[in-house]
Amino acid sequence: MITMHETEGYSWIQTLAQSVSRLSEEQLTSLTLYLRSHQTTSLTSARLQRLLSISTTEASQLVRNLNSAFKSLRDSQSEPTEITTALAGITAGRLLKASASQAIEVVCTSPTRLGVPVRATFATTIEMVQMAREEIYLVGYVFTRGARALVEQLAAARRDRGVRITLVGNRMQTHLPALRAIWPAGTSLPTVFSREADQDDDMAALHAKILICDSNTALVTSANFTHHGLHENIEIGVRIESTAVIRLVEFIRAMIVMREVEPCEWQAQNNTSFQKKHARD
Repeated sequence: MITMHETEGYSWIQTLAQSVSRLSEEQLTSLTLYLRSHQTTSLTSARLQRLLSISTTEASQLVRNLNSAFKSLRDSQSEPTEITTALAGITAGRLLKASASQAIEVVCTSPTRLGVPVRATFATTIEMVQMAREEIYLVGYVFTRGARALVEQLAAARRDRGVRITLVGNRMQTHLPALRAIWPAGTSLPTVFSREADQDDDMAALHAKILICDSNTALVTSANFTHHGLHENIEIGVRIESTAVIRLVEFIRAMIVMREVEPCEWQAQNNTSFQKKHARD
């Protein structure tokens, strides 16, 4: 059990944390390395100002706090190296927090700017596809020509970087005419799988909307891959960057192996009325 006296003995850590709160992770690392390799007698505000590229006032305050921390350690007969250990812990905590916050991001489609700092669905899909280097899975309930820009980016990834493209959808035979109309001529075709109508349950469907790139980044969203889903509706999803994304890939592959979805021929179909109806959507 930590006593009140022991707690007061470590109050310098709180002061230290507050004094370096405005420093970046790079500055914290530079400060930690400097303190590990120099005597405390060489610690001056001018030296810290040059080392960390901070103002004279900030450097002077930081020196006072560090000197106070060193004095507390001497009074408690503790090793001065505890300061560098504390700084390393603060830096690691910062990095861990930053990593955790970036692993999952909220992604939205909205017809108006609500002033909420979230990523846009359309921009996120384009960015993910442009960054993919090996394999892309696009799983959706509806695909229309309103997703032209996304489909063109998929084709570019296939043509320019050799990325493997797999499309998995619900009743894809219905959506292939629209996809064929916007897939650039002369570009290698994607692999397509379809979950067709269930004769025993007409309401059963593949309703997922997922974009997976290189088995480590996924967008799981409520948005269909249509003009309104990507630009006009109110849709919410999350962009996930994690090794756990491989589980989604394994699920899709299992659907293919178990014939829950069937290969779909990418062939021309005469369906003018369908294309006209969905020209914008």
